[in-house]
Amino acid sequence: MVGAISKWLLNSQETNGKRCISSINNNNWSQYTALVHSRLDYCNVVFASLPACDIQRLQSVLITAVRLVAGSSRHDHVTSLLRDRHWLPVKQRVEYKLCMMVHRCLYGDAPSYLADLITPSVAATVRPGLRSAASSSVAVPRTISSLGDRSFAAAGPRAWNTLPPPLRRVYSPDTFKRQLKTFLYNHAFNLHC
Repeated sequence: MVGAISKWLLNSQETNGKRCISSINNNNWSQYTALVHSRLDYCNVVFASLPACDIQRLQSVLITAVRLVAGSSRHDHVTSLLRDRHWLPVKQRVEYKLCMMVHRCLYGDAPSYLADLITPSVAATVRPGLRSAASSSVAVPRTISSLGDRSFAAAGPRAWNTLPPPLRRVYSPDTFKRQLKTFLYNHAFNLHC
């Protein structure tokens, strides 16, 4: 699946990129960016806990896209290009989607079949007086295989529990989205604000 997505996007970048370069119109760049981001973000929850080599293949698609949009060469450093455009790397994009889904499950915006997979720590612990019960974390179920580790029931809570407790307690979806992206952006580019 990763191979098919990266192959499709790279082929699309070769053909659409040549057309975009020939006409310097910002609408083309925004359409091109929307195309790449939509393909990378569509169902990207299935990329949770993928091996690093597969994540790197998808990251190379994002790197090619940012170089094309920025008009830079292959030898320019990519981190500053991503940071200047506020593009999250693929790993953080997956974490963003996982955390958004868990937030929806916890605060009642998700379908019941997803919400049933997420259990707050307070409900999962036998002793609710523990500090972990007050930290707004969720229970991570035990899995037997690596495929089970990649499921939303396990990957979602694992990603959620890595967030700082004040961020996990934000109720408003819009505020949570904004603060989550800021947190992941700072974490991806080692910015400590």
